[in-house]
Amino acid sequence: MKNIYCSYYTNSEPITVYMTKRLELQDGDKVLEPSAGEGTFIESVLNEGKSVEIEALDMNSGAIEILKRKFMHNDQVTLIRETDTLFDSQLDMYMMFSGYYDKIIGNPPYGAWQDYDKRKELKRKYIGYYVKETYSLFLLRCLSVLKENGILSFIIPDTFLFLNMHENIRKTLLKNAEILEILIFPSKFFPGVCFGYSNLSIITLKKTCDEAKALENTIRVIRGFKKAEELPKVLLDEYTKDIQIDTIKQSDIFKNSNTRFLLKDANVKLDLNKAKVTLGDVSDVVTGFYCGDNLKFIRVKDKTVKGSKNYEIINEDEIAECTSLEGIEEKGKKYIPYIKSTSAKRYLRDDDEWYVKWDKDTIAYYNYNKKSRFQNSKYYFKTGIAIPMVKSKTLKATLIQDRVFDQSIVGIFPKNEKYLYYILAYLNSDIVYKMIHILNPTTNNSSNYVKQLPFSIPNENELKIVNELVSKIMNSFEEEAIVDVAQKELNVIFEKKYLKLLA
Repeated sequence: MKNIYCSYYTNSEPITVYMTKRLELQDGDKVLEPSAGEGTFIESVLNEGKSVEIEALDMNSGAIEILKRKFMHNDQVTLIRETDTLFDSQLDMYMMFSGYYDKIIGNPPYGAWQDYDKRKELKRKYIGYYVKETYSLFLLRCLSVLKENGILSFIIPDTFLFLNMHENIRKTLLKNAEILEILIFPSKFFPGVCFGYSNLSIITLKKTCDEAKALENTIRVIRGFKKAEELPKVLLDEYTKDIQIDTIKQSDIFKNSNTRFLLKDANVKLDLNKAKVTLGDVSDVVTGFYCGDNLKFIRVKDKTVKGSKNYEIINEDEIAECTSLEGIEEKGKKYIPYIKSTSAKRYLRDDDEWYVKWDKDTIAYYNYNKKSRFQNSKYYFKTGIAIPMVKSKTLKATLIQDRVFDQSIVGIFPKNEKYLYYILAYLNSDIVYKMIHILNPTTNNSSNYVKQLPFSIPNENELKIVNELVSKIMNSFEEEAIVDVAQKELNVIFEKKYLKLLA
């Protein structure tokens, strides 16, 4: 169940059993549930049969009423309080005295929209941390009120492991806790709930004030679960054939670029430390234009174009060839070809499928309309490479020439034009698809991650071979057999060159 604050109340017994057992409860423990919801974790803690004191916090008045009715006659539930855990003054005091709780368990809120005033307050209180996602702030907050050697177990999205915005929380965890175990599993293990995240994780950690001890710790990361019932079996060291277990030293993670947990489906990781040059060093990697209202200002070639629902079909008489940021001069012409969304093929787009309004009056409107964004306009109409922001089964990089590109596109513009075809081939290689997925396992090819791809400067012979193969692909675009053979050759070339970075 979900409340209005985007807390997802945990109703999966295998998950609650695993997390409760991981706390290693002892008589006399003070236990905190910082986003208690309907009390599922409290019930699970009580079922362990230990003499503990439980405090339950939640900012939802409805949840608090349910908790009071449910536990009003239970002496072990010593406090049920309506409060905002992230700003609670009592927790501030506990933090000043180096912790209060022996054990903390929970499923903190995530995915909630924070209004701008709330975001400002969070930024003032949690300086240097990403405040748009509350789950990471709950993790930080609860670590601060945990006693030394106290244990915390949280269920949260797995995005904290690798996204750039969570770098500071990763550093804090790695230096102030021994991360005992992380389980990663599909969000569908919560029946009937759509989280907006493909994977969730359970992190269990022990707080330490000894940074050296923390960095020496080795983490177990366990993946490959097919159903929720497999989670408690980890407690018995019972695993199915699909389960992957990685052991990673915290100091090794701390040395990684952006302190990422670099995990791969086949136990492969990307060693960015071996890469002396990145794609961002040799190219400008940018996002494109936003008109402010796609349905109003963008037209489509016809209704066979993917994603064309609700868009109007272009009137061909209104199309102009224009490469001016000031707009179309020719009377009666209103639209120019536009690079938007993914391409059906690599290297070259079949035809122009999308068009954006570009007459002088509309350009004037874009300039004063607050929603419109001329992002990186110096790259409009330049020669470069386009890849879609949203991932698909393969990465399809295509040439951009004399076109404006949409904000759904990442544009790559080589600083030295002689590398244009080489970088185009590189981005279309199988190994780049693997590397970018390791850098960012989410569904987006963000420009920030694309620019971090390792890049090995080719010698003249390598450049010549790759350029010839790319030219062959472009000149034989409709002949699939020739294109496939050339692409396989390119895959071999780039795999040999970059395989050393995958270990």
